[in-house]
Amino acid sequence: MNKSFVFLIIIVFICMVISNKIFSIANSPPKLYINVFDPKSLMFTFYQYDQIQNKSKSLLSKETADYTAFAYSEGSKKLYYADGISDHTIQLFENDLNTNQMKQLTTVFNNVDFIQIDKEQKIIFMRVLLRDEFRNFHMATYNLETQKIQIWEEENKDRSILDFNYNPNNNQLIVVSFSEDEDQKKLDEANKNQTKLQPPKYSLDIYDMEGQKKKHIADVERFISGASLAPDASSVIISYDEAVDSPISHVVEIDIKSKKVMPLLNRSGIYSKIRSVKFDEKKEGFYFLSSVIDEKKGYSILKIPKESVLAYYDIKKKKVKNIWRAEKSVIVNYSADNF
Repeated sequence: MNKSFVFLIIIVFICMVISNKIFSIANSPPKLYINVFDPKSLMFTFYQYDQIQNKSKSLLSKETADYTAFAYSEGSKKLYYADGISDHTIQLFENDLNTNQMKQLTTVFNNVDFIQIDKEQKIIFMRVLLRDEFRNFHMATYNLETQKIQIWEEENKDRSILDFNYNPNNNQLIVVSFSEDEDQKKLDEANKNQTKLQPPKYSLDIYDMEGQKKKHIADVERFISGASLAPDASSVIISYDEAVDSPISHVVEIDIKSKKVMPLLNRSGIYSKIRSVKFDEKKEGFYFLSSVIDEKKGYSILKIPKESVLAYYDIKKKKVKNIWRAEKSVIVNYSADNF
């Protein structure tokens, strides 16, 4: 065997090793950022979870006035969350984990929740109540560079936001909204006739980052608990409960072009009250939150679950994998850099 041939074999081997490492990094599961509420201590703890090493690191623990979602900027090591101030409103805050300095970013809202950050880590998306409103939720953004606030469709006093989800792979949002007037009529009718409350008629729409509606997907009369736009923007998944007080949940995918609805996951028992569904970056599956309940004691929306679970559903294999658990606590929300 001559030296040039041996050298060629060594080069090929090195290239294979490097290629395998790059492939492994490209296909490795993302780091997750998880927000957990402990009802005993009334503390929220924000965790970073490394799926490869199976290790959790606490980023911040604090007591707040109400349930708070959060967003995390990996680049600047800053947490964005909602907290109460002295006038009893809930505003947007920033906590710099490098310096442990906290800064209030907004003053104009009655309430702030459902916080997400864009992939450039410059824009905060929020669901908000304005100062003079108590039911009519709006979408709003906060520009971290200019400190400018933009309220989407501020003049619409009937439409209310149930939920939204930003997808960094296409820089678009799925927004779930409904009519407050129509919802109130259904509530009044249920109370008057002593019948079961019927779900609102939710509108599923795609928006760009500037707050412009790009496409209406569908109207859905279900008790929706989460929605996510696919990374290629070809479909959307929603989770919903069978009734407002039912632990039985379903996840379906809606093809945006054909409007075809495909069932993906139907669960009760160990995976009850499925919510906060999010497609992964390759559309191979989705993450979701659920609650483990004691079936012998029955279900109550007021009870703290035995466990709160962050799980992943592989669409092709049709299998659920548990990712992270919180005993006798509630996982409020979660995020990753790529979904």
